[in-house]
Amino acid sequence: MEAPKPTMEYRKLGKSGLEVSVVAYGDMLAQETEENQKKTNEIINKCFEVGINYFDTAEGYGDGQHETMLGKALKQSGKKREDYVVSTKIFFGADKTTPNAQGNARKHIIEGLNASLKRLQLDYVDIVFSHRHDDDVPVEEVVFAFAQLIKEGKAFYWATSEWTPEQIIEAMWVADKYGLPAPVAEQDQYNLLHRRNQEVTYGYLFDKFGYGTTIWSPVAGGLLTNKYTEDFDVKGTRHEIPLFANMFHYHEYFAPEKAKESQKKWKELLEIAKELGTDNISILAIAWCVRNKEVSTVIAGLSKPQYVEDAAKAVEISKKFTKEIEERINKLFPVPDGGFNWKKRVINTNRRLAQY
Repeated sequence: MEAPKPTMEYRKLGKSGLEVSVVAYGDMLAQETEENQKKTNEIINKCFEVGINYFDTAEGYGDGQHETMLGKALKQSGKKREDYVVSTKIFFGADKTTPNAQGNARKHIIEGLNASLKRLQLDYVDIVFSHRHDDDVPVEEVVFAFAQLIKEGKAFYWATSEWTPEQIIEAMWVADKYGLPAPVAEQDQYNLLHRRNQEVTYGYLFDKFGYGTTIWSPVAGGLLTNKYTEDFDVKGTRHEIPLFANMFHYHEYFAPEKAKESQKKWKELLEIAKELGTDNISILAIAWCVRNKEVSTVIAGLSKPQYVEDAAKAVEISKKFTKEIEERINKLFPVPDGGFNWKKRVINTNRRLAQY
């Protein structure tokens, strides 16, 4: 008898009316080749099969190549446009050779999204993100540019990625002052090794504004996987690259003097995973992110059909979490200090545990 397929869960994107699957498709490292296109088509079809309706990309992923492949894959799926949600991100540019092809100037925001839509073969995206804050551009210019795109029907919502709360609130203030659409969500890194922004820093945005989050890197760039329970050579992996090693906290856990201690933690994490019904640390890591109700959706690197099935299983595993399980995980990866409940104006040392 065939096992029942996992049931997908959907959440509102912050206070907006848009409903997104709690796990979403992403693949920032994809390059456009015939073989990769065939694989992407298969992955997108698998996403629809398990109920994933949200697909994320960016102009900077492969200098626009990922947008091109995603657009072709969505087209071949035969799905109606209302059946799926697409977001792209503008800032880093697909062309790095000219001065106005990156950043948050009105010129690049508008021209950048127009170019993204052409690559995606879409008339509009559901969400357009500012991929980074731009200190060299007045926030008024940024807010007016995104408002223009929404007015023209090229996007329904705009959002932020790796902005600070102060920067987001300033954009909200400008939007309110001029009667323009405010950003609705933040795309921030969140995983067991990188908790502060989601669990402390953005708390005010969640409590006061109902801000959404489309978190990325739930498995810390591949660090939260079974292979790190033993000695593992990172040669040829992204953790060999200093930028990614720092981004995903590799040296904090697997510098030579720390590796043995971290392997013990990873083995304990694997035991918890097995108790919840999986022998895969990555599935547990995604499920842990999904369990946080202040996460609207978890953008996972779904570069293989199997990863799509794993992400769907993580949704089921997330429903098995208990306060006891959370506390055991917190002993391995401590809760960052500074939590506060801005609705009740009381110290809240663990926003996650307060959800139980």
